[in-house]
Amino acid sequence: SLCNLHLLGPCLRSWPGCCFFSWSPMAFRAPMVLLVALCCVVLITLPISTQGHTLPSQLLRTAQPPRLNLRGGGGGQSNTKPKYESNTHLPKDEYTPPYGTLLRSVSGALFCPTPVPPWFEEGTIYQIYPLGTPGEIPGQGGGFFGDIPAVNDGKCKPTKSILDVRKYYKHFQQLGITAIYFSPIFESETHGYDTVDYYMIDRRVGSLPDFKIIVKELHELGIKVILDGVFNHTGRKFFAFKDICDRGANWQKSEFKDWFFISEGNSTFGDAFAYRSWEGHEELPELNVENDAVRNYLFEVGKFWLAEVGVDGWRLDVAHELPPNFWRDFRSACTEANPEHILLGEVIHGDYNTWIGPSKGLLHSGTNYQLSKALWSSLKEKNFYELDHSFARDEELYREMSLVNFLSNHDVARVATQLQDEYHYPFLAHFLLFTVRGVPCVYYGDELKVPGVKEEGDAALRCKMLDPAALDLPNGAHELFDKVCELSALRASNPALTWGNLKVLYVKNQELVFVRSCDIPKRQMLIIAVNSGTEHQHVELERLGNLGLHPGVHIKNIWGDGADCGSVNDEYKLRVHIPPNSGRIMEVKMQMDEEEAEGEGEGEGEGEGEVEDDGEFEVEDPVE
Repeated sequence: SLCNLHLLGPCLRSWPGCCFFSWSPMAFRAPMVLLVALCCVVLITLPISTQGHTLPSQLLRTAQPPRLNLRGGGGGQSNTKPKYESNTHLPKDEYTPPYGTLLRSVSGALFCPTPVPPWFEEGTIYQIYPLGTPGEIPGQGGGFFGDIPAVNDGKCKPTKSILDVRKYYKHFQQLGITAIYFSPIFESETHGYDTVDYYMIDRRVGSLPDFKIIVKELHELGIKVILDGVFNHTGRKFFAFKDICDRGANWQKSEFKDWFFISEGNSTFGDAFAYRSWEGHEELPELNVENDAVRNYLFEVGKFWLAEVGVDGWRLDVAHELPPNFWRDFRSACTEANPEHILLGEVIHGDYNTWIGPSKGLLHSGTNYQLSKALWSSLKEKNFYELDHSFARDEELYREMSLVNFLSNHDVARVATQLQDEYHYPFLAHFLLFTVRGVPCVYYGDELKVPGVKEEGDAALRCKMLDPAALDLPNGAHELFDKVCELSALRASNPALTWGNLKVLYVKNQELVFVRSCDIPKRQMLIIAVNSGTEHQHVELERLGNLGLHPGVHIKNIWGDGADCGSVNDEYKLRVHIPPNSGRIMEVKMQMDEEEAEGEGEGEGEGEGEVEDDGEFEVEDPVE
């Protein structure tokens, strides 16, 4: 309130040059009037002075988003108008009934909804970008296989590049990879997101028969396959849109005109009509998924790859731009083909609960952009409070979900570039990736410290995969790879890292300690500690009784360096040593279950020696 500006006096007196302010309201009146006048001038001139200039970030939060009109004008539908009024939370009576309820799918088949398959929640995903736009800098672009042409001529014979995935089978197994996520691999015009044919493998990468061979071999290795489903938009050469274009001025006679958002006007491609496109990129016309014919077509695509080709799931491009009722029906269609499938939506903004809800018949999981960014930026900015805040938000909104965490992908700068100023930070980022709640996803090459600058274009992020056995890898690549392999194995062998909840015990700018605990499939509690600073740290954890830990409970180090923590003391405290630029994992020694105790007793009878007291204690219920 401007009436209370005299309250600023004590603050302003502490500023340099402001010693003339007095406690007296009379002495403060003249400066107050001057300050009020200055505020009024700023408020009046703000709309004028900001034209053509960049607003501060604080003001951008309330500024209107930029208009994304159709390129070329044409009087067509504006991209600023909401595409789907139904893209909001579903009413409760429109959710799929709970598990165990027999349902009838969109095609009339009966099925029962399944939860998130365990293979997904327990696994580690590896993202491959098969296609890629060649860059201006040597070595950039070309995708995972390298040297992939920028443009598909639609005529050449399919290559055999997809079979080169075999070269990395051992690499995948060393990393503990359980699922390969292939970015767009369908027949397209350029980068893969401008789909031409949803039933073909892009000829620049391979053929459908060869891809089926790879799927079969990956399954034999225990590795699932996830494909990128780009169902929000297509390329201009997609058969339905091509039919509209071919009719020219008679576009209204096309049976596919309602498959897209077509209107009177023109486009920058010289079309006799205007149309809605993804973020104004007219090479990507947007499908209308509220059209029954479009829905049925996409449902059949989803079922074909799951049933006929044998893939295990879909990563769904810009899932947050499509209404949840579409994903609900898409899931029911996919369940017919493979009840153990996974639907992983790309969600960036908004409340993920709108589109993700395994128990509500919506998507099983999604990309956790809101947490993933904090995994590396909290290191870069030396601010673990950011990660602590992200943990709290994740727990409040998404604790019933198993979201996918990542450090890099095909759209953002690689983590090795983001953290290039600190040698150890890429390792610490991967340490967090494998110890926080969620499913870890490694973007190909990140485990070898491959750099990638976003400002140099997409080609810099989609380069050829390196040979893991090469000697000329980036500095520290072999060391990082070995540690990532160890962390992946630790996550696979410790249920608390897969199923456990997360609670922060200690946080400072460069020190973070949190606990992961679960009761199933077995009871386990792990303490994870990180120090991103250059000095040894000895942090004291307090009020451990709230976790059910009583004095004498022993803490055993299972990964990383650091002094022995010993046991919880009589004040329910524990002192933890964290060496510089390191992370460590410690296990709370629970009471041995009866079967293990009985087995050890039998071992004693066989003359294997007496079992010494190892300091294991039963964990009590939390202290009020």
